[in-house]
Amino acid sequence: MKQLLFLLLVISFAYSAELSELLQNKPTMSEESLTKKQEGAHYTGLPLFNYDENLGFGYGARVFWFDYGKKEDTTFKYVPYKHRVYMQFFQTTNGFSKYALHYDAPYVADTLFKVTSNLIYEKNTQAHYFGTTSTSLNDLDTPDGKTFVNAHEQENYLKSIDSPFYNRYILEIPSFELELEYDLFGGIMRAAMGLNLSHANITNYQNAQLDDTKNIASKLYDDNEEEAIVGFAGGFDNGLKFSLVYDSRDYASNAKNGSAHDLTLEFYSKAIASDYEHQRYTFSTKNFLTLDQLNFVTFAGRWIYSIQSGDTPFYRKNMIGYEDAYQYGLGGYRTLRGYQQDRFVADIKTLANIETRFQVYQTTLMEQSFDVMLVPFIDAGSVFDSVQETNFENIKYTYGAGMRIAWNLSTVMMMDYGTSREGSALYIHFSHIF
Repeated sequence: MKQLLFLLLVISFAYSAELSELLQNKPTMSEESLTKKQEGAHYTGLPLFNYDENLGFGYGARVFWFDYGKKEDTTFKYVPYKHRVYMQFFQTTNGFSKYALHYDAPYVADTLFKVTSNLIYEKNTQAHYFGTTSTSLNDLDTPDGKTFVNAHEQENYLKSIDSPFYNRYILEIPSFELELEYDLFGGIMRAAMGLNLSHANITNYQNAQLDDTKNIASKLYDDNEEEAIVGFAGGFDNGLKFSLVYDSRDYASNAKNGSAHDLTLEFYSKAIASDYEHQRYTFSTKNFLTLDQLNFVTFAGRWIYSIQSGDTPFYRKNMIGYEDAYQYGLGGYRTLRGYQQDRFVADIKTLANIETRFQVYQTTLMEQSFDVMLVPFIDAGSVFDSVQETNFENIKYTYGAGMRIAWNLSTVMMMDYGTSREGSALYIHFSHIF
């Protein structure tokens, strides 16, 4: 592997003077987007504010440094920036906090390599646990055997029996991520490998006293008493990630046309000091279409199929891995909007999202561009215990609509309202869900 990376590095530098030829198949940004793109290096500050039913109100800030490059740069028309660094402080009223230091640089030194790194500390005092098998598709349960369809009715009942945190636990994870990408076939494909190091501290709420709130029962504790749960004691979960991506999108953060097909393989092993041995294989496809006759409407769709095997710790069974990110679910603002975060969890996950993004207003204010979109959507997904059990019999659906504001192309603010069988939820966050 070291020899292969060295060979790729030598080849890339040898041809760096002909980078535009090496990117001959990579789509460029639209003329409209290029006219809005800034030049040079800039510091920006972004206040962070969000809200959803799971996290409560969130507040914080990101401080960015961007190097956008110059219009004459070979890469200017291909990427939103040459270098990006940000530091983040963020926490919510429902006990979630995330501090991060991030760096990424596409086409480092005019080569075909991209480098990304993240140093992250997360703590969630109300992480969700509804089980880790296909039984999580069942109605919401309680420690005394009652079941509910409506999430708020279940929560009110849990409070009445002094178990408001029955479906909650405390998850604390510091982590480090490093990824190296390399463009292939004229920039239309890329290969990537990454390293993920993390350590989890787990605390359940069995017989817990929190200020004036008493909690008697914990589903996580009860399930572990019935059958030992992998990861109940926390520990190290270290892995390697390998991805192959076909990407013809015109602009990744706010695509109008093109598609991205992502195959990501992850291997967590004791050979790199992990406490757990497990694997995750994920295929995802994102597709975007804007017709010339209706250039204010973008049709967007995504489908995901993810397989996990081995001794996956329960707090990682909710993860969906991509080449450039992780998402959690199913349930919550990035997957099934209207269901609670991580509502459905098992070894096999499938998810589909369909959105129609109507661009209804454009303006420029103080040399900053803003595009306003209205976005109706439909989400559908399910989980299974094995590939052989995959079927369409117990698909969970949600629907809703939202508003997005694209600020200088690369920063998208979203406000979505989703409705499900178990309730509804409002989400105010950043970026499209795909």
